[in-house]
Amino acid sequence: MSKHGRMLAVLASLGLSLGAAGAAFQGGTLDLSWTSDDALSLRVEVDADLAVAAGASPTWVVTVDARRFADGIYSWQIHVSPTHQSIVVVPNDFLTVRRFGLDQLGVEVVTLEPGRRLELRIPRSGPLSELVAPGDALEVHALWVRQAPLVAVIVPAPASAGAGGAAEAGTPGMAPGETVYVQGTAIRGAFPLVDAGTGKPIEGAFARIALLRKGAGSADGLAAYQYQEPDAETGVLAYEIPTADLEPGAYELVVWVSPPGQAVRQSLEILASP
Repeated sequence: MSKHGRMLAVLASLGLSLGAAGAAFQGGTLDLSWTSDDALSLRVEVDADLAVAAGASPTWVVTVDARRFADGIYSWQIHVSPTHQSIVVVPNDFLTVRRFGLDQLGVEVVTLEPGRRLELRIPRSGPLSELVAPGDALEVHALWVRQAPLVAVIVPAPASAGAGGAAEAGTPGMAPGETVYVQGTAIRGAFPLVDAGTGKPIEGAFARIALLRKGAGSADGLAAYQYQEPDAETGVLAYEIPTADLEPGAYELVVWVSPPGQAVRQSLEILASP
Protein backbone atom coordinates (compact mmCIF):
# COMPACT_ATOMS: atom_id res chain seq x y z
CA MET A 1 0.00 0.00 0.00
CA SER A 2 1.24 3.51 -0.79
CA LYS A 3 2.27 5.99 1.91
CA HIS A 4 -0.95 7.94 1.23
CA GLY A 5 -3.00 4.76 1.56
CA ARG A 6 -1.37 3.80 4.86
CA MET A 7 -2.05 7.26 6.26
CA LEU A 8 -5.77 6.94 5.52
CA ALA A 9 -5.78 3.30 6.64
CA VAL A 10 -9.07 1.63 7.49
CA LEU A 11 -10.90 4.90 8.10
CA ALA A 12 -10.47 6.02 4.51
CA SER A 13 -13.28 5.39 2.05
CA LEU A 14 -14.06 6.76 -1.37
CA GLY A 15 -17.29 7.44 -3.26
CA LEU A 16 -17.79 8.28 -6.92
CA SER A 17 -21.22 8.66 -8.47
CA LEU A 18 -23.25 11.13 -10.44
CA GLY A 19 -24.24 13.98 -8.17
CA ALA A 20 -23.43 12.56 -4.75
CA ALA A 21 -20.88 10.60 -2.75
CA GLY A 22 -21.13 9.27 0.76
CA ALA A 23 -18.83 7.52 3.16
CA ALA A 24 -19.46 5.83 6.47
CA PHE A 25 -16.36 5.82 8.63
CA GLN A 26 -15.59 4.58 12.11
CA GLY A 27 -17.48 7.03 14.27
CA GLY A 28 -19.53 8.99 11.76
CA THR A 29 -20.72 9.76 8.23
CA LEU A 30 -19.80 12.12 5.39
CA ASP A 31 -22.07 13.16 2.52
CA LEU A 32 -21.21 15.23 -0.56
CA SER A 33 -23.70 16.48 -3.15
CA TRP A 34 -23.92 19.19 -5.79
CA THR A 35 -26.66 21.78 -5.39
CA SER A 36 -28.75 23.27 -8.18
CA ASP A 37 -26.55 26.39 -8.21
CA ASP A 38 -23.38 24.38 -8.82
CA ALA A 39 -22.04 24.41 -5.28
CA LEU A 40 -20.74 21.44 -3.32
CA SER A 41 -22.66 20.62 -0.14
CA LEU A 42 -20.52 18.86 2.48
CA ARG A 43 -22.12 17.35 5.57
CA VAL A 44 -20.12 15.50 8.21
CA GLU A 45 -21.30 14.18 11.55
CA VAL A 46 -19.53 12.21 14.27
CA ASP A 47 -21.13 9.90 16.80
CA ALA A 48 -21.50 10.82 20.44
CA ASP A 49 -18.42 8.85 21.47
CA LEU A 50 -16.24 11.08 19.24
CA ALA A 51 -18.01 14.31 20.11
CA VAL A 52 -15.94 17.00 21.76
CA ALA A 53 -15.56 16.95 25.52
CA ALA A 54 -16.66 19.96 27.53
CA GLY A 55 -14.05 22.69 27.52
CA ALA A 56 -12.15 21.36 24.50
CA SER A 57 -11.62 23.41 21.35
CA PRO A 58 -13.37 21.60 18.49
CA THR A 59 -11.84 22.44 15.11
CA TRP A 60 -12.94 20.92 11.81
CA VAL A 61 -10.46 20.91 8.93
CA VAL A 62 -11.39 20.17 5.31
CA THR A 63 -8.46 19.64 2.93
CA VAL A 64 -8.69 19.41 -0.86
CA ASP A 65 -5.84 18.07 -3.01
CA ALA A 66 -6.70 19.67 -6.36
CA ARG A 67 -3.48 19.83 -8.42
CA ARG A 68 -5.46 21.44 -11.24
CA PHE A 69 -2.55 23.06 -13.01
CA ALA A 70 -4.76 24.61 -15.71
CA ASP A 71 -6.35 27.00 -13.18
CA GLY A 72 -3.40 27.35 -10.83
CA ILE A 73 -4.77 25.72 -7.67
CA TYR A 74 -2.67 23.07 -5.98
CA SER A 75 -4.62 22.62 -2.74
CA TRP A 76 -6.64 24.41 -0.10
CA GLN A 77 -7.69 23.89 3.51
CA ILE A 78 -10.70 25.17 5.45
CA HIS A 79 -10.59 25.59 9.25
CA VAL A 80 -13.86 25.96 11.17
CA SER A 81 -14.29 26.26 14.93
CA PRO A 82 -16.63 28.28 17.17
CA THR A 83 -14.05 31.08 17.24
CA HIS A 84 -12.22 30.85 13.89
CA GLN A 85 -13.12 30.36 10.23
CA SER A 86 -10.67 30.66 7.34
CA ILE A 87 -9.42 29.03 4.16
CA VAL A 88 -5.76 28.74 3.09
CA VAL A 89 -5.13 28.40 -0.65
CA VAL A 90 -1.88 27.01 -2.04
CA PRO A 91 -1.19 27.88 -5.71
CA ASN A 92 0.87 25.73 -8.02
CA ASP A 93 3.94 27.96 -7.70
CA PHE A 94 3.81 27.69 -3.86
CA LEU A 95 5.03 31.31 -3.69
CA THR A 96 1.82 33.18 -2.93
CA VAL A 97 0.02 31.11 -0.30
CA ARG A 98 -2.90 33.17 0.96
CA ARG A 99 -5.36 33.01 3.83
CA PHE A 100 -8.92 34.19 3.14
CA GLY A 101 -12.07 34.62 5.14
CA LEU A 102 -14.68 32.09 4.05
CA ASP A 103 -16.97 34.85 2.85
CA GLN A 104 -14.24 36.19 0.54
CA LEU A 105 -14.42 33.00 -1.51
CA GLY A 106 -18.15 32.44 -1.11
CA VAL A 107 -17.85 29.48 1.28
CA GLU A 108 -20.78 29.30 3.68
CA VAL A 109 -21.03 27.52 7.04
CA VAL A 110 -24.62 26.25 6.89
CA THR A 111 -24.54 24.26 10.14
CA LEU A 112 -21.98 24.16 12.93
CA GLU A 113 -22.60 22.06 16.00
CA PRO A 114 -19.22 22.23 17.72
CA GLY A 115 -17.55 18.86 17.95
CA ARG A 116 -20.49 17.00 16.43
CA ARG A 117 -21.74 18.26 13.08
CA LEU A 118 -20.60 20.51 10.21
CA GLU A 119 -22.28 21.48 6.95
CA LEU A 120 -20.53 23.63 4.34
CA ARG A 121 -21.58 25.07 1.01
CA ILE A 122 -18.54 25.42 -1.26
CA PRO A 123 -19.07 27.19 -4.62
CA ARG A 124 -17.46 25.55 -7.60
CA SER A 125 -16.37 28.90 -9.00
CA GLY A 126 -16.18 32.49 -7.80
CA PRO A 127 -13.23 34.75 -7.02
CA LEU A 128 -11.09 31.66 -7.62
CA SER A 129 -12.11 29.67 -10.67
CA GLU A 130 -12.76 25.97 -9.97
CA LEU A 131 -12.32 26.16 -6.21
CA VAL A 132 -13.63 22.60 -6.11
CA ALA A 133 -14.16 20.25 -9.03
CA PRO A 134 -15.07 16.61 -9.73
CA GLY A 135 -12.11 14.34 -9.16
CA ASP A 136 -10.55 16.43 -6.38
CA ALA A 137 -9.40 14.41 -3.37
CA LEU A 138 -11.08 15.66 -0.19
CA GLU A 139 -10.24 14.82 3.44
CA VAL A 140 -12.09 15.75 6.63
CA HIS A 141 -10.20 16.11 9.91
CA ALA A 142 -11.58 16.54 13.43
CA LEU A 143 -8.61 17.89 15.38
CA TRP A 144 -10.05 17.11 18.81
CA VAL A 145 -9.95 13.42 17.80
CA ARG A 146 -6.58 13.25 15.97
CA GLN A 147 -4.62 15.03 13.26
CA ALA A 148 -4.96 12.23 10.71
CA PRO A 149 -8.13 12.50 8.58
CA LEU A 150 -11.32 10.83 9.70
CA VAL A 151 -12.33 10.10 6.13
CA ALA A 152 -11.30 10.80 2.51
CA VAL A 153 -13.43 10.86 -0.63
CA ILE A 154 -13.21 11.84 -4.27
CA VAL A 155 -15.52 14.74 -5.19
CA PRO A 156 -18.25 13.33 -7.48
CA ALA A 157 -19.50 14.76 -10.75
CA PRO A 158 -22.70 16.84 -10.75
CA ALA A 159 -25.76 14.85 -11.79
CA SER A 160 -26.27 17.30 -14.66
CA ALA A 161 -22.94 16.27 -16.14
CA GLY A 162 -24.53 13.31 -17.87
CA ALA A 163 -22.52 10.70 -19.70
CA GLY A 164 -19.86 13.19 -20.69
CA GLY A 165 -19.23 14.22 -17.10
CA ALA A 166 -18.74 10.90 -15.37
CA ALA A 167 -19.32 8.12 -17.83
CA GLU A 168 -18.92 4.47 -17.00
CA ALA A 169 -17.07 4.07 -20.29
CA GLY A 170 -14.37 6.50 -21.42
CA THR A 171 -11.44 6.60 -23.80
CA PRO A 172 -10.14 3.09 -24.65
CA GLY A 173 -7.21 2.29 -22.38
CA MET A 174 -8.46 4.29 -19.39
CA ALA A 175 -9.40 1.00 -17.77
CA PRO A 176 -6.89 -1.86 -17.87
CA GLY A 177 -7.35 -4.72 -20.29
CA GLU A 178 -7.34 -7.40 -17.58
CA THR A 179 -9.74 -7.90 -14.70
CA VAL A 180 -7.87 -10.62 -12.76
CA TYR A 181 -4.34 -10.12 -11.41
CA VAL A 182 -1.97 -12.30 -9.42
CA GLN A 183 -0.17 -10.54 -6.57
CA GLY A 184 2.99 -8.98 -8.01
CA THR A 185 1.45 -8.26 -11.42
CA ALA A 186 1.02 -4.53 -11.92
CA ILE A 187 -2.29 -2.99 -12.95
CA ARG A 188 -1.52 -0.86 -16.01
CA GLY A 189 -3.36 1.48 -18.32
CA ALA A 190 -2.38 3.91 -21.08
CA PHE A 191 -4.50 6.18 -23.25
CA PRO A 192 -4.12 9.34 -25.33
CA LEU A 193 -5.30 12.76 -24.18
CA VAL A 194 -5.12 14.73 -27.42
CA ASP A 195 -7.28 17.39 -29.00
CA ALA A 196 -9.44 15.82 -31.71
CA GLY A 197 -9.07 18.91 -33.89
CA THR A 198 -5.35 19.56 -33.66
CA GLY A 199 -4.04 16.14 -32.65
CA LYS A 200 -1.91 17.83 -29.99
CA PRO A 201 -1.87 16.99 -26.27
CA ILE A 202 -4.68 18.62 -24.28
CA GLU A 203 -3.19 21.43 -22.21
CA GLY A 204 -3.61 20.97 -18.47
CA ALA A 205 -5.03 17.44 -18.71
CA PHE A 206 -4.48 15.01 -15.84
CA ALA A 207 -5.91 11.85 -14.32
CA ARG A 208 -6.59 10.63 -10.81
CA ILE A 209 -6.47 6.88 -10.31
CA ALA A 210 -7.97 5.25 -7.21
CA LEU A 211 -8.01 1.55 -6.34
CA LEU A 212 -10.67 0.56 -3.78
CA ARG A 213 -10.63 -2.60 -1.71
CA LYS A 214 -14.26 -3.72 -1.73
CA GLY A 215 -15.61 -3.93 1.81
CA ALA A 216 -17.72 -6.82 3.04
CA GLY A 217 -20.62 -5.03 4.70
CA SER A 218 -18.53 -1.90 5.31
CA ALA A 219 -17.16 1.09 3.44
CA ASP A 220 -14.65 0.48 0.67
CA GLY A 221 -11.01 1.05 1.61
CA LEU A 222 -8.62 3.19 -0.42
CA ALA A 223 -5.77 0.83 -1.41
CA ALA A 224 -3.92 3.10 -3.85
CA TYR A 225 -4.23 6.65 -5.17
CA GLN A 226 -2.25 8.35 -7.95
CA TYR A 227 -2.14 11.66 -9.80
CA GLN A 228 -0.75 11.38 -13.34
CA GLU A 229 -0.16 13.77 -16.25
CA PRO A 230 0.21 12.79 -19.92
CA ASP A 231 3.49 12.87 -21.82
CA ALA A 232 4.06 16.44 -23.00
CA GLU A 233 4.98 15.34 -26.54
CA THR A 234 2.71 12.37 -27.27
CA GLY A 235 -0.23 13.16 -25.00
CA VAL A 236 -0.29 9.56 -23.77
CA LEU A 237 -1.13 9.17 -20.09
CA ALA A 238 0.11 5.97 -18.46
CA TYR A 239 -0.34 4.61 -14.95
CA GLU A 240 0.91 1.56 -13.07
CA ILE A 241 -0.28 0.25 -9.70
CA PRO A 242 1.89 -2.36 -7.94
CA THR A 243 -0.04 -5.25 -6.38
CA ALA A 244 2.68 -7.14 -4.47
CA ASP A 245 1.61 -5.63 -1.13
CA LEU A 246 -2.14 -5.73 -1.74
CA GLU A 247 -4.34 -8.35 -0.11
CA PRO A 248 -6.13 -10.86 -2.34
CA GLY A 249 -9.77 -10.04 -2.94
CA ALA A 250 -12.22 -7.87 -4.86
CA TYR A 251 -11.28 -4.34 -5.90
CA GLU A 252 -12.66 -1.51 -7.99
CA LEU A 253 -10.52 0.81 -10.09
CA VAL A 254 -11.71 4.37 -10.69
CA VAL A 255 -9.98 6.55 -13.28
CA TRP A 256 -10.93 10.25 -13.49
CA VAL A 257 -9.70 12.35 -16.42
CA SER A 258 -9.99 16.14 -16.67
CA PRO A 259 -10.36 17.66 -19.15
CA PRO A 260 -12.50 16.50 -20.91
CA GLY A 261 -14.20 15.20 -17.74
CA GLN A 262 -14.61 11.44 -18.00
CA ALA A 263 -14.52 8.61 -15.52
CA VAL A 264 -14.44 4.85 -15.73
CA ARG A 265 -14.93 2.18 -13.09
CA GLN A 266 -13.81 -1.41 -13.44
CA SER A 267 -14.14 -4.32 -11.05
CA LEU A 268 -10.90 -6.23 -10.51
CA GLU A 269 -9.80 -9.31 -8.58
CA ILE A 270 -6.38 -9.89 -7.08
CA LEU A 271 -5.37 -13.50 -6.47
CA ALA A 272 -2.80 -14.72 -3.99
CA SER A 273 0.57 -15.43 -5.52
CA PRO A 274 1.31 -19.17 -5.88
